[in-house]
Amino acid sequence: MSSIINVLDETVINRIAAGEVVERPASVVKELLENAIDAKASHISIEIENGGKKLIRIRDDGIGMSNDDAFLALERHATSKLRTEKDLIGVPTLGFRGEALASIASVSRLRLVTKDDSESEGMEILVEGGTLKRADKLGVGRGSILEVRNLFFNAPVRAKYLKGKALESGYVHDLILRIALANTSIGFKYSEDGRVKIESGPVKSVLDRINSIFSRDVRENLISVDGSEGDMRVHGYVAKPPYARSTMRSILTFVNKRPVKDKLVNSALNRAFTGLMERGRYPLAVLFIDVAPEDVDVNVHPQKNEVRFLNPSKVADLINHSVTQALYDSPRNSPRSIQRFPEMFAGLAKTNTQEISSFPMEQAPNFLAPDFSSQLNKTVSSSTERDIVRPGTKAYSDLSVLGKIPGSFIVLHDDDEILFLDHHAAHERLVFDSLLRAQAGLEVVESQNLLIPKVITLTPVEAELLRANQEILSSSGIVYEEFGENDFVVKACPVWIRDSDAEDLIRDLVGTMLETGLKPKPEEMMTELFKTVACKASVKESTQMRNDEIIALLKALDENNSPRVCPHGRPLSFSLTFAEIKRRLGRNIL
Repeated sequence: MSSIINVLDETVINRIAAGEVVERPASVVKELLENAIDAKASHISIEIENGGKKLIRIRDDGIGMSNDDAFLALERHATSKLRTEKDLIGVPTLGFRGEALASIASVSRLRLVTKDDSESEGMEILVEGGTLKRADKLGVGRGSILEVRNLFFNAPVRAKYLKGKALESGYVHDLILRIALANTSIGFKYSEDGRVKIESGPVKSVLDRINSIFSRDVRENLISVDGSEGDMRVHGYVAKPPYARSTMRSILTFVNKRPVKDKLVNSALNRAFTGLMERGRYPLAVLFIDVAPEDVDVNVHPQKNEVRFLNPSKVADLINHSVTQALYDSPRNSPRSIQRFPEMFAGLAKTNTQEISSFPMEQAPNFLAPDFSSQLNKTVSSSTERDIVRPGTKAYSDLSVLGKIPGSFIVLHDDDEILFLDHHAAHERLVFDSLLRAQAGLEVVESQNLLIPKVITLTPVEAELLRANQEILSSSGIVYEEFGENDFVVKACPVWIRDSDAEDLIRDLVGTMLETGLKPKPEEMMTELFKTVACKASVKESTQMRNDEIIALLKALDENNSPRVCPHGRPLSFSLTFAEIKRRLGRNIL
């Protein structure tokens, strides 16, 4: 009987292994950098040419290898980091499988130069396509140099699937950013085609590293995240909305200092930004998750990009709660004294908008008088100013009010810029946050009884949804009872809602329930319902606001200290610097 099963030779086995470990130049850089870090390097230099396809060169000043170990390191499954199966539990090093060098050497022309303190001379080894070509003693200092040339020269099918130079370089650049952030005690220098792209010496903290390699606009928008539960900790930085990016490459996450792209971690992080960003936008985050080594398995992906947690739900909850706390500046567990809306602003919400007239023209702000309302702005209390923490942005109440323009916009300014504030979006933000605090038991939403209760008739499906969500709506100040099979009587609404709007509000809420009713998580329903209430409650036109009410709104926004986006993720404001205005108008800027 003939056999159709063959035992593969060593060359083919190595090529298959390389396919799992070496996907692209960035994969090579990752494996070699991890070896350099595990070798206790204090400075690492990385150079690439043609996106890493032509050359990858990594130098480190680590402990190096002896002459004998240099040869063993090129064998498959040869490693200094594991001895027994038990060592796989809580692996403390970045590398551990002993596959990287053998896999890389099988699909490239590799040069290894290394020396440790036990040798008087170092060793230079050349390997081409997995075959040893030359080995000589060499006078070098302690440490290692790895050169990888002509990646996939003997695997044209693999080479064909590589992207262009710019994209492959981008993957390498992103990788080095991640590794530099996780290893602050090491200095990094990275060059592409002879041009230095990253250069950062050893630093004391992650924030110092961020300051050395990120642009100013990133640094100015970051806020600190720090939360813990038991032996788990989540810490790092996120950018406060509306600062966002168009791809998930802006999310940099680490588990026990190991860079990962984990679905659980990303999902928990993104969930914290629900309602704070427009669809298709992603947060910028540098987030570290520290767990006990025995509570996470890092041996679940060939490239070690993913991990498996022993308690995934606890990790996800901690990430979500920690980031949410940082974004909303509210404690996770214990209530605190919540600053209520200024009395003047609450009065605005209760007042029938028909009774609020716009400024008479003779009293309206003069756009040619920049000092308008400066006296009013001095009413902001010093205690409020101390409590406001807005990295990279100014407190709204520190700006002077120029006036209003049609379409729900308020115009503010200081000596440097002019700012346009969407009044409706700002009011939405305040109402939405108040509802969230009420749901968490940190605040009570005030209701007012309707002068004439509203009876509303719904379809059977709509009625069932209204019954199912009565608890959520009652926390937002909406009081209603069943008045028949499909009839409901609305008795009270939040103070922000006029009597005449009560029926429209309920019908809008039912419409939201129909759109989100199939979603499995009640918190998603709650968020969408609160968005609807906030939108309905918000005054639509800035022309209905008096100047003192504008001042009260600005103070409320600052005291609320929320993300500067509406519940749907749209920015509350945007600004133009006077320098930019002069540039656009062709004025010389001295």
